[in-house]
Amino acid sequence: MPGIGPSLGVEQELACALRILAAEGWQENLSGHITVALDDGTIAANPWGKWWSEVQASDIVRVDIDGRLVGGRYDVTPAVFLHTELHRARADARIVVHNHPYHATLLACLGVLPAISHQNSALFHGELVLVDEYDGTVESATAGEGLARRVGASTAVLLANHGAIVTGATFGAACYRAVTLERMCRFAVDALRCAMPLRPLPGNAAGYAALKAELDRNTPDAYWNGAVRQLLEREPEVLE
Repeated sequence: MPGIGPSLGVEQELACALRILAAEGWQENLSGHITVALDDGTIAANPWGKWWSEVQASDIVRVDIDGRLVGGRYDVTPAVFLHTELHRARADARIVVHNHPYHATLLACLGVLPAISHQNSALFHGELVLVDEYDGTVESATAGEGLARRVGASTAVLLANHGAIVTGATFGAACYRAVTLERMCRFAVDALRCAMPLRPLPGNAAGYAALKAELDRNTPDAYWNGAVRQLLEREPEVLE
């Protein structure tokens, strides 16, 4: 059903994204947040205190670019500056996803980046980075600015001893990158368990770039539309 994502309001889309990624291994009880930079300069976010898997559209809150709450009936996470400064630094990072998915976080604690081995992991060619300095929780604009500087233009980030960040211009792009990153990290963890290295994806930089461009063009909307359709069949209350 093409267009199902754009037909929803931004609060509904954000609530759907939270539940979709919760089911894909990105939820760690109360931790984590997804934010969306809006045209009016505010940022929509999930509320502090609710698990991703239970958020509804009416729960979504809004903050300004400095992290101050400007709308909604709940508070916002004290780590909101991890998001505000990425939004401030990068127009392409309209959506920022952060949490502690198991396999990505395990690799982050090992200080290991997953290999580009499966064809879909070419999605991260030239855009995957390990930020290997652990500075604690990001609860100030200064800390957020420093993190944004180290993230640079990357769309997928492992934060040493912490978790992961994924960015995207659309919900489809951000969510597809998030599920692909966690699956990629699971491959790497399973390879470590087997004590066998993953075989790198054959090819060269030009081939990786072409495959990445194809994945960016063809997969995000298809993934998002299908994930939303299935979610709404199971949990239609997410839109309320």
